[in-house]
Amino acid sequence: MKRKKRKEQRKKENKIRREQFKKRQKNKKRINYIIAIVILAFIGYGLFLFLKPQAALHDDLARCLTQNGATMYGTEWCPHCQQQKRAFGKSFKYVHYVNCDTHGAQCELAGVTGFPTWVFREGEPASGEQTLEYLAERVGCA
Repeated sequence: MKRKKRKEQRKKENKIRREQFKKRQKNKKRINYIIAIVILAFIGYGLFLFLKPQAALHDDLARCLTQNGATMYGTEWCPHCQQQKRAFGKSFKYVHYVNCDTHGAQCELAGVTGFPTWVFREGEPASGEQTLEYLAERVGCA
């Protein structure tokens, strides 16, 4: 009789332990899913902050430069021209750019002697790489 009670008691205890183990496993899975979602949310938010505002800032500057008559003259082989383009990133597509390899006459008319050269509606041209801050200040895009 005592053996049966002990055996039944052990069965009940084992059943309770199994249920508790299953609950812990479910909770671990839930916690892992939550952690993964939080990490992905942070990564997504970080990418948004890194990519979006920066691109919008340069887009506005590039458009403003073009609207205010600034033109960049350069060539494909010039490393300083490539660096100037990289400073704008994808926003360079909004900059008024003249490739002197293919439009040499335009570059001669503008008086370009070195690359890159920025020509502005008013004032002297600026030769060499220029900071985005200088360009913005020069045409009043600050």
